[in-house]
Amino acid sequence: MRPSPSPTPTPREPGGPVTGLYQLRVEPAAACPAPARVFTFNVEAAPDPARYPGVQIVDRSSPLGLEMELLYLTPVLRGGLGTTGDGVLANEGLRLWVRVIAQGEVSSLRGQRGEVTQGTLNGTMSFGGPNDDEGALGSCSSGSHTWSLSAR
Repeated sequence: MRPSPSPTPTPREPGGPVTGLYQLRVEPAAACPAPARVFTFNVEAAPDPARYPGVQIVDRSSPLGLEMELLYLTPVLRGGLGTTGDGVLANEGLRLWVRVIAQGEVSSLRGQRGEVTQGTLNGTMSFGGPNDDEGALGSCSSGSHTWSLSAR
């Protein structure tokens, strides 16, 4: 019996609407002394066309704690990702402070919401335990941090 061919993956298309619930995944650069390799957040994205074609992304558990303000010139998202002075608690139970410039290409499966499979982050991240001050578990500046945005 001959093996059946593997199914061909559905190709992703450039762009797509960035709206609704997502998981934001932030990965410090490999050279960073981070207490975890990945920090994830449950976020909500909404169009922000007030001044320019953009997207605003906020953390669902503390909307004022983490925010991305991004220019969306299909298929590229570019802008800032930052946290307040209190940082934001990641799903992994660690606190993260971020001051970075984000860039990533949005793609989607036909008719689905847009996602970023891997983008870049350039700037500073600091780490702490749930009740720590900023940087208690280290900090790092790099242009090699990465991020992704997956629809939920």
